[in-house]
Amino acid sequence: MGNFPSYSSNIPYFWPKFEFSLILFGIILSIPCYLFVFYHILMEKVSRQSLHNHVIFLLLIYNFLIVTFDLPMILNFNRLGYVSPFNPFICLLWQFIDNGIWYGALSLMFWATFERHILVFHTNLVSTKYRRLFIHYIPLIFFSLYTPLVYFYLVFIYSCGQNFVITAIRCGSICLYINAPQWLQLYDSYVNYTLPVLLIPICSVTLLSRFIKQKRRLQQNVTWRQSRKMIIQITLISTVYIVFDLPAIIVFIVQSSGYPTFGNTIWSPFLTRMTLIPSIILPFATLLALPRSKEKLARLCFWTHNRRAVLPGTTTH
Repeated sequence: MGNFPSYSSNIPYFWPKFEFSLILFGIILSIPCYLFVFYHILMEKVSRQSLHNHVIFLLLIYNFLIVTFDLPMILNFNRLGYVSPFNPFICLLWQFIDNGIWYGALSLMFWATFERHILVFHTNLVSTKYRRLFIHYIPLIFFSLYTPLVYFYLVFIYSCGQNFVITAIRCGSICLYINAPQWLQLYDSYVNYTLPVLLIPICSVTLLSRFIKQKRRLQQNVTWRQSRKMIIQITLISTVYIVFDLPAIIVFIVQSSGYPTFGNTIWSPFLTRMTLIPSIILPFATLLALPRSKEKLARLCFWTHNRRAVLPGTTTH
């Protein structure tokens, strides 16, 4: 498993190997779960056409990229102490996924929690084709492409002559963090990262509160069961982001408010690593709220066995 170089003296000696094993185990389990959830949404007509699943599907795609590329690269770097494989294209792709796709997933998560208010309590806003275009599809396109397009430009097009460093995580910093104006770096930190993470729990808590208060009225509506499923789905997914991303944001805000050493002992070895976890847990949280997922998973797992069972008997000579 390599030497696992440690850059912090305040963590237990066993932590790097334990962290590596835990995240690797999570990645191995999450990839087939991702594939099954993709299969379920694409093959199930109702799930595929449901408006609330559109943002979830894009969120799954973004996090699948993180799980299959970003996290393995981070683990390999932590294991070896250098980037492997190391070439300019890999470095650029890693920087793009770790920034553009990762921030894009946060933006989508915020939009998912906000849009759920519309889909549960204001269905008239998406009742026609034109309303769905302006209230559902255009915002979905914006939140899914905003940060990926920004970082595609910053990583692949805009150049400040930086050199890739084999011994630096993500081969070094992108140009935004090297020579960009201070206001732009603050905008990136607060608008692209801090704001979505703070808005996710606000939207989720208010959604759950509204749902509980209006439960009696909704129960009289034929859409009660569908609304309940949408609430359960977004609550499970948003809880993952709240638990693993919010602590790092709280420490970042306190440090930016004049206490630069606050939380330093837990920032690098623990809090920054916690932000890697949502991508691993996301497909499981999504799977729990998918309709008829247990039956479909059982049929998929035992398809070969059942297929053999119905074949006519054969005679061997």
